[in-house]
Amino acid sequence: MLKSFLRFIATLAVIAGIMFGGYLFVLHTIDTHSYVAIDEDASPDDFFIVEITPGMRASQIVEILYEQDLIRHELIARLLVRFNGWGTIQVGEYEVYAGMSLEEMFKLFEGPDGDYVDVCELNTCVIIPEGWELDQIARLMANHDDINVDISRRRLLELWANEEFLAELIEEFWFLTDEILHPDILFPLEGYFYPIRHEIPLDVEDAREMTRVMLRMSERMFARYRNQVEEHDWTMHEILTFASIVQGEAANVSEMAGISGVFHNRYDINYPFRSCVTVHYFYPGERQMHVTIPMSQTPSPFNTYILAGLPPGPINSPQRAAIDATLEPVEHDYFFFIGDIYNCVDGGTMFSRTLDEHNQLVARYINQPCPTD
Repeated sequence: MLKSFLRFIATLAVIAGIMFGGYLFVLHTIDTHSYVAIDEDASPDDFFIVEITPGMRASQIVEILYEQDLIRHELIARLLVRFNGWGTIQVGEYEVYAGMSLEEMFKLFEGPDGDYVDVCELNTCVIIPEGWELDQIARLMANHDDINVDISRRRLLELWANEEFLAELIEEFWFLTDEILHPDILFPLEGYFYPIRHEIPLDVEDAREMTRVMLRMSERMFARYRNQVEEHDWTMHEILTFASIVQGEAANVSEMAGISGVFHNRYDINYPFRSCVTVHYFYPGERQMHVTIPMSQTPSPFNTYILAGLPPGPINSPQRAAIDATLEPVEHDYFFFIGDIYNCVDGGTMFSRTLDEHNQLVARYINQPCPTD
Protein backbone atom coordinates (compact mmCIF):
# COMPACT_ATOMS: atom_id res chain seq x y z
CA MET A 1 0.00 0.00 0.00
CA LEU A 2 2.80 2.38 0.93
CA LYS A 3 4.74 1.54 -2.23
CA SER A 4 1.67 2.26 -4.36
CA PHE A 5 1.19 5.60 -2.65
CA LEU A 6 4.86 6.53 -3.17
CA ARG A 7 4.64 5.55 -6.84
CA PHE A 8 1.54 7.76 -7.15
CA ILE A 9 3.36 10.70 -5.56
CA ALA A 10 6.37 10.14 -7.81
CA THR A 11 4.13 10.04 -10.87
CA LEU A 12 2.49 13.31 -9.87
CA ALA A 13 5.91 14.86 -9.35
CA VAL A 14 7.03 13.76 -12.82
CA ILE A 15 3.85 15.11 -14.41
CA ALA A 16 4.23 18.40 -12.55
CA GLY A 17 7.86 18.59 -13.64
CA ILE A 18 6.94 17.96 -17.26
CA MET A 19 4.19 20.59 -17.11
CA PHE A 20 6.48 23.17 -15.51
CA GLY A 21 9.22 22.35 -18.00
CA GLY A 22 6.73 22.73 -20.82
CA TYR A 23 5.59 26.01 -19.34
CA LEU A 24 9.19 27.30 -19.32
CA PHE A 25 9.79 25.96 -22.81
CA VAL A 26 6.70 27.68 -24.15
CA LEU A 27 7.73 30.95 -22.55
CA HIS A 28 11.22 30.60 -23.97
CA THR A 29 10.04 29.80 -27.47
CA ILE A 30 7.37 32.47 -27.66
CA ASP A 31 9.20 35.22 -25.89
CA THR A 32 10.79 36.21 -29.17
CA HIS A 33 7.30 37.23 -30.25
CA SER A 34 6.66 39.28 -27.11
CA TYR A 35 10.15 40.63 -26.44
CA VAL A 36 10.57 41.77 -30.03
CA ALA A 37 8.85 45.04 -30.82
CA ILE A 38 5.55 44.88 -32.64
CA ASP A 39 7.00 47.30 -35.19
CA GLU A 40 10.79 47.41 -35.16
CA ASP A 41 10.81 50.41 -37.49
CA ALA A 42 8.42 52.46 -35.35
CA SER A 43 9.56 55.98 -34.56
CA PRO A 44 10.04 57.04 -30.90
CA ASP A 45 8.33 60.28 -31.90
CA ASP A 46 5.08 58.37 -32.43
CA PHE A 47 4.63 57.41 -28.80
CA PHE A 48 1.75 56.69 -26.45
CA ILE A 49 1.56 57.96 -22.88
CA VAL A 50 1.00 55.22 -20.30
CA GLU A 51 -0.43 56.67 -17.10
CA ILE A 52 0.33 54.55 -14.03
CA THR A 53 -1.83 55.60 -11.09
CA PRO A 54 -1.69 54.51 -7.43
CA GLY A 55 -2.93 50.96 -6.94
CA MET A 56 -2.56 49.97 -10.58
CA ARG A 57 -1.31 46.41 -11.17
CA ALA A 58 1.12 45.14 -13.80
CA SER A 59 -1.69 43.12 -15.39
CA GLN A 60 -3.65 46.34 -15.95
CA ILE A 61 -0.62 47.88 -17.66
CA VAL A 62 -0.39 44.86 -19.97
CA GLU A 63 -4.07 45.30 -20.84
CA ILE A 64 -3.48 48.97 -21.76
CA LEU A 65 -0.47 48.05 -23.91
CA TYR A 66 -2.51 45.43 -25.74
CA GLU A 67 -5.45 47.79 -26.30
CA GLN A 68 -3.06 50.31 -27.85
CA ASP A 69 -1.55 47.68 -30.19
CA LEU A 70 1.86 47.96 -28.50
CA ILE A 71 2.14 44.21 -27.77
CA ARG A 72 0.87 41.20 -29.69
CA HIS A 73 -0.38 38.77 -27.05
CA GLU A 74 -1.94 39.91 -23.80
CA LEU A 75 -1.98 36.53 -22.04
CA ILE A 76 1.58 35.68 -23.05
CA ALA A 77 2.74 39.13 -21.97
CA ARG A 78 1.13 38.64 -18.55
CA LEU A 79 2.97 35.34 -18.13
CA LEU A 80 6.27 36.88 -19.19
CA VAL A 81 5.89 39.79 -16.80
CA ARG A 82 5.19 37.40 -13.92
CA PHE A 83 7.87 34.88 -14.91
CA ASN A 84 10.58 37.54 -15.26
CA GLY A 85 9.62 39.54 -12.18
CA TRP A 86 8.86 42.73 -14.08
CA GLY A 87 5.92 43.63 -11.83
CA THR A 88 7.73 46.48 -10.05
CA ILE A 89 6.06 49.64 -11.37
CA GLN A 90 6.08 53.22 -10.19
CA VAL A 91 3.34 55.85 -10.41
CA GLY A 92 3.94 58.27 -13.27
CA GLU A 93 3.50 58.92 -16.99
CA TYR A 94 5.72 57.08 -19.45
CA GLU A 95 6.30 57.31 -23.20
CA VAL A 96 6.18 53.96 -25.00
CA TYR A 97 6.13 53.22 -28.70
CA ALA A 98 5.71 50.21 -30.96
CA GLY A 99 9.48 49.85 -31.43
CA MET A 100 10.04 48.90 -27.77
CA SER A 101 10.14 45.37 -26.43
CA LEU A 102 7.97 44.28 -23.52
CA GLU A 103 11.08 44.11 -21.36
CA GLU A 104 12.09 47.66 -22.26
CA MET A 105 8.64 48.95 -21.41
CA PHE A 106 8.59 47.37 -17.96
CA LYS A 107 12.14 48.51 -17.24
CA LEU A 108 10.85 51.99 -18.02
CA PHE A 109 7.91 51.57 -15.65
CA GLU A 110 10.30 50.89 -12.76
CA GLY A 111 10.60 54.65 -12.36
CA PRO A 112 13.66 56.77 -11.56
CA ASP A 113 15.71 53.71 -10.57
CA GLY A 114 15.16 52.11 -13.97
CA ASP A 115 17.52 52.37 -16.93
CA TYR A 116 16.01 55.37 -18.69
CA VAL A 117 16.41 59.14 -18.85
CA ASP A 118 13.64 61.18 -17.23
CA VAL A 119 12.12 63.36 -19.94
CA CYS A 120 11.57 66.07 -17.34
CA GLU A 121 15.35 66.47 -17.13
CA LEU A 122 15.38 67.46 -20.80
CA ASN A 123 12.12 69.42 -20.88
CA THR A 124 9.95 71.61 -18.69
CA CYS A 125 7.09 69.39 -17.60
CA VAL A 126 3.73 71.04 -16.98
CA ILE A 127 0.69 69.06 -15.85
CA ILE A 128 -2.72 70.30 -17.01
CA PRO A 129 -5.37 68.92 -14.61
CA GLU A 130 -8.56 67.31 -15.88
CA GLY A 131 -11.46 69.69 -16.37
CA TRP A 132 -9.41 72.89 -16.40
CA GLU A 133 -10.65 75.80 -18.50
CA LEU A 134 -8.45 77.60 -21.02
CA ASP A 135 -8.17 80.69 -18.85
CA GLN A 136 -6.70 78.55 -16.05
CA ILE A 137 -4.30 76.88 -18.47
CA ALA A 138 -3.14 80.26 -19.80
CA ARG A 139 -2.45 81.43 -16.26
CA LEU A 140 -0.54 78.21 -15.50
CA MET A 141 1.67 78.51 -18.58
CA ALA A 142 2.31 82.24 -18.13
CA ASN A 143 3.27 81.89 -14.47
CA HIS A 144 5.41 78.77 -14.77
CA ASP A 145 8.93 79.76 -13.72
CA ASP A 146 10.72 77.09 -15.77
CA ILE A 147 9.12 77.89 -19.11
CA ASN A 148 11.33 80.20 -21.16
CA VAL A 149 8.40 81.84 -22.95
CA ASP A 150 7.95 85.36 -21.65
CA ILE A 151 4.26 86.08 -22.11
CA SER A 152 1.38 87.11 -19.86
CA ARG A 153 -1.91 85.26 -19.43
CA ARG A 154 -3.74 88.04 -21.30
CA ARG A 155 -1.37 88.01 -24.26
CA LEU A 156 -1.45 84.22 -24.39
CA LEU A 157 -5.25 84.25 -24.57
CA GLU A 158 -5.02 86.88 -27.31
CA LEU A 159 -2.66 84.64 -29.28
CA TRP A 160 -4.98 81.68 -28.84
CA ALA A 161 -7.79 83.79 -30.30
CA ASN A 162 -5.76 85.23 -33.20
CA GLU A 163 -7.57 84.16 -36.38
CA GLU A 164 -4.42 84.13 -38.51
CA PHE A 165 -2.64 81.88 -36.04
CA LEU A 166 -5.71 79.67 -35.63
CA ALA A 167 -5.92 79.27 -39.41
CA GLU A 168 -2.34 77.96 -39.40
CA LEU A 169 -3.18 75.50 -36.63
CA ILE A 170 -6.28 74.28 -38.45
CA GLU A 171 -4.08 73.45 -41.43
CA GLU A 172 -1.60 71.56 -39.23
CA PHE A 173 -3.81 69.51 -36.90
CA TRP A 174 -6.52 67.15 -38.11
CA PHE A 175 -8.67 67.60 -35.00
CA LEU A 176 -8.91 71.39 -35.37
CA THR A 177 -11.55 72.65 -37.82
CA ASP A 178 -13.31 75.89 -38.65
CA GLU A 179 -15.75 75.02 -35.86
CA ILE A 180 -13.38 76.66 -33.38
CA LEU A 181 -13.89 79.98 -35.21
CA HIS A 182 -17.61 80.12 -34.36
CA PRO A 183 -18.34 83.68 -33.17
CA ASP A 184 -20.16 82.49 -30.03
CA ILE A 185 -17.15 80.58 -28.71
CA LEU A 186 -15.41 82.36 -25.85
CA PHE A 187 -11.99 80.75 -26.33
CA PRO A 188 -11.34 78.98 -29.67
CA LEU A 189 -8.85 76.45 -28.27
CA GLU A 190 -10.98 75.59 -25.22
CA GLY A 191 -10.93 71.82 -24.72
CA TYR A 192 -8.04 71.16 -27.09
CA PHE A 193 -5.14 71.09 -24.64
CA TYR A 194 -5.37 67.53 -23.38
CA PRO A 195 -5.19 67.23 -19.57
CA ILE A 196 -1.91 65.41 -19.09
CA ARG A 197 1.77 66.18 -18.60
CA HIS A 198 3.02 68.47 -21.36
CA GLU A 199 6.75 68.53 -22.03
CA ILE A 200 8.02 71.88 -23.28
CA PRO A 201 11.58 71.71 -24.70
CA LEU A 202 13.98 73.98 -22.86
CA ASP A 203 14.90 75.81 -26.05
CA VAL A 204 11.31 76.84 -26.84
CA GLU A 205 11.10 80.60 -26.32
CA ASP A 206 8.18 81.44 -28.60
CA ALA A 207 4.53 81.20 -27.53
CA ARG A 208 3.47 79.99 -30.96
CA GLU A 209 5.90 77.08 -30.87
CA MET A 210 4.94 76.31 -27.28
CA THR A 211 1.32 76.11 -28.42
CA ARG A 212 2.26 73.73 -31.21
CA VAL A 213 4.18 71.53 -28.77
CA MET A 214 1.11 71.33 -26.55
CA LEU A 215 -1.20 70.56 -29.45
CA ARG A 216 1.15 67.84 -30.68
CA MET A 217 0.71 66.18 -27.30
CA SER A 218 -3.07 66.50 -27.71
CA GLU A 219 -2.73 65.01 -31.18
CA ARG A 220 -1.04 61.92 -29.75
CA MET A 221 -3.77 61.53 -27.17
CA PHE A 222 -6.61 62.13 -29.66
CA ALA A 223 -5.12 59.70 -32.20
CA ARG A 224 -7.01 56.78 -30.64
CA TYR A 225 -10.29 58.50 -31.54
CA ARG A 226 -9.54 59.41 -35.15
CA ASN A 227 -11.20 56.36 -36.71
CA GLN A 228 -14.21 56.70 -34.40
CA VAL A 229 -14.60 60.34 -35.36
CA GLU A 230 -14.58 59.44 -39.05
CA GLU A 231 -17.35 56.89 -38.42
CA HIS A 232 -19.35 58.97 -35.93
CA ASP A 233 -22.16 61.40 -36.70
CA TRP A 234 -20.39 64.00 -34.57
CA THR A 235 -17.17 65.85 -35.26
CA MET A 236 -14.25 65.84 -32.81
CA HIS A 237 -15.34 69.34 -31.78
CA GLU A 238 -18.82 68.12 -30.90
CA ILE A 239 -17.45 65.07 -29.09
CA LEU A 240 -15.15 67.28 -26.99
CA THR A 241 -18.03 69.66 -26.30
CA PHE A 242 -20.24 66.84 -25.04
CA ALA A 243 -17.35 65.28 -23.10
CA SER A 244 -16.54 68.58 -21.38
CA ILE A 245 -20.08 68.70 -19.98
CA VAL A 246 -19.78 65.12 -18.74
CA GLN A 247 -16.40 66.04 -17.22
CA GLY A 248 -17.86 69.01 -15.38
CA GLU A 249 -20.94 67.21 -14.08
CA ALA A 250 -19.39 63.94 -12.90
CA ALA A 251 -18.29 63.59 -9.29
CA ASN A 252 -16.13 60.60 -10.19
CA VAL A 253 -14.96 58.72 -13.25
CA SER A 254 -17.08 55.63 -12.59
CA GLU A 255 -20.32 57.62 -13.09
CA MET A 256 -19.35 59.41 -16.30
CA ALA A 257 -20.90 56.85 -18.64
CA GLY A 258 -24.19 56.95 -16.70
CA ILE A 259 -24.31 60.74 -16.78
CA SER A 260 -23.44 60.65 -20.46
CA GLY A 261 -26.42 58.33 -20.96
CA VAL A 262 -28.73 60.96 -19.43
CA PHE A 263 -27.45 63.66 -21.78
CA HIS A 264 -27.70 61.31 -24.77
CA ASN A 265 -31.32 60.58 -23.86
CA ARG A 266 -32.06 64.30 -23.69
CA TYR A 267 -30.17 65.04 -26.89
CA ASP A 268 -32.13 62.38 -28.77
CA ILE A 269 -35.46 64.06 -27.98
CA ASN A 270 -34.13 67.63 -28.29
CA TYR A 271 -34.62 68.25 -24.57
CA PRO A 272 -32.32 70.88 -22.98
CA PHE A 273 -29.35 69.43 -21.09
CA ARG A 274 -29.99 71.86 -18.20
CA SER A 275 -26.36 71.51 -17.17
CA CYS A 276 -25.18 73.69 -14.32
CA VAL A 277 -21.58 73.62 -15.49
CA THR A 278 -22.47 75.25 -18.81
CA VAL A 279 -24.10 78.13 -16.95
CA HIS A 280 -21.15 78.50 -14.61
CA TYR A 281 -18.91 78.67 -17.67
CA PHE A 282 -20.30 82.00 -18.86
CA TYR A 283 -20.52 83.33 -15.30
CA PRO A 284 -16.79 83.81 -14.56
CA GLY A 285 -16.12 83.86 -10.85
CA GLU A 286 -19.68 82.75 -10.03
CA ARG A 287 -18.88 79.18 -8.96
CA GLN A 288 -21.80 78.79 -6.58
CA MET A 289 -23.04 75.38 -5.52
CA HIS A 290 -26.41 76.04 -7.15
CA VAL A 291 -27.48 77.73 -10.36
CA THR A 292 -29.98 80.41 -9.39
CA ILE A 293 -33.16 81.08 -11.35
CA PRO A 294 -31.82 84.40 -12.73
CA MET A 295 -28.62 82.64 -13.83
CA SER A 296 -30.59 79.88 -15.55
CA GLN A 297 -32.61 82.48 -17.48
CA THR A 298 -29.68 84.57 -18.65
CA PRO A 299 -29.39 84.54 -22.47
CA SER A 300 -26.20 82.86 -23.66
CA PRO A 301 -25.26 80.33 -26.36
CA PHE A 302 -23.85 78.26 -23.48
CA ASN A 303 -27.03 78.31 -21.40
CA THR A 304 -28.29 74.76 -21.77
CA TYR A 305 -31.20 75.53 -19.46
CA ILE A 306 -32.92 77.48 -22.22
CA LEU A 307 -31.29 76.05 -25.37
CA ALA A 308 -31.49 72.44 -26.51
CA GLY A 309 -28.57 70.61 -28.07
CA LEU A 310 -24.87 71.22 -27.65
CA PRO A 311 -23.37 74.60 -26.83
CA PRO A 312 -21.02 76.06 -29.49
CA GLY A 313 -17.87 74.56 -28.01
CA PRO A 314 -16.19 72.78 -25.07
CA ILE A 315 -16.26 74.36 -21.63
CA ASN A 316 -13.12 72.68 -20.24
CA SER A 317 -10.45 70.11 -21.09
CA PRO A 318 -12.08 66.69 -20.73
CA GLN A 319 -10.04 63.63 -19.81
CA ARG A 320 -10.04 60.32 -21.63
CA ALA A 321 -12.73 58.80 -19.39
CA ALA A 322 -15.14 61.61 -20.27
CA ILE A 323 -14.47 61.24 -23.99
CA ASP A 324 -14.91 57.47 -23.77
CA ALA A 325 -18.16 57.96 -21.84
CA THR A 326 -19.38 60.29 -24.57
CA LEU A 327 -18.70 57.74 -27.28
CA GLU A 328 -19.92 54.75 -25.24
CA PRO A 329 -22.63 55.90 -22.80
CA VAL A 330 -24.56 53.56 -20.55
CA GLU A 331 -27.90 52.81 -22.19
CA HIS A 332 -30.70 53.40 -19.70
CA ASP A 333 -34.03 55.24 -19.43
CA TYR A 334 -32.95 57.94 -16.97
CA PHE A 335 -33.47 61.58 -17.93
CA PHE A 336 -32.42 63.30 -14.70
CA PHE A 337 -29.69 63.13 -12.09
CA ILE A 338 -28.43 65.01 -9.06
CA GLY A 339 -25.15 64.91 -7.21
CA ASP A 340 -25.17 63.84 -3.57
CA ILE A 341 -23.53 67.17 -2.65
CA TYR A 342 -24.09 66.83 1.12
CA ASN A 343 -22.88 63.21 1.10
CA CYS A 344 -26.19 62.04 2.49
CA VAL A 345 -25.94 58.61 0.87
CA ASP A 346 -22.59 57.87 -0.74
CA GLY A 347 -21.48 61.15 -2.32
CA GLY A 348 -22.31 59.80 -5.77
CA THR A 349 -24.97 60.52 -8.36
CA MET A 350 -28.69 59.79 -8.02
CA PHE A 351 -30.60 59.08 -11.22
CA SER A 352 -34.32 59.34 -11.90
CA ARG A 353 -36.64 58.68 -14.82
CA THR A 354 -39.29 61.38 -14.41
CA LEU A 355 -39.32 65.05 -13.48
CA ASP A 356 -41.50 64.26 -10.47
CA GLU A 357 -38.97 61.73 -9.16
CA HIS A 358 -36.19 64.22 -9.83
CA ASN A 359 -37.95 67.03 -7.94
CA GLN A 360 -38.45 64.73 -4.95
CA LEU A 361 -34.73 63.99 -4.87
CA VAL A 362 -33.91 67.68 -5.16
CA ALA A 363 -36.25 68.54 -2.29
CA ARG A 364 -34.87 65.74 -0.15
CA TYR A 365 -31.13 65.98 -0.83
CA ILE A 366 -30.39 69.37 -2.43
CA ASN A 367 -32.71 72.00 -0.96
CA GLN A 368 -31.88 71.06 2.62
CA PRO A 369 -29.17 69.21 4.54
CA CYS A 370 -29.40 65.43 4.77
CA PRO A 371 -32.82 64.19 5.90
CA THR A 372 -32.89 62.71 9.38
CA ASP A 373 -35.82 60.34 8.89
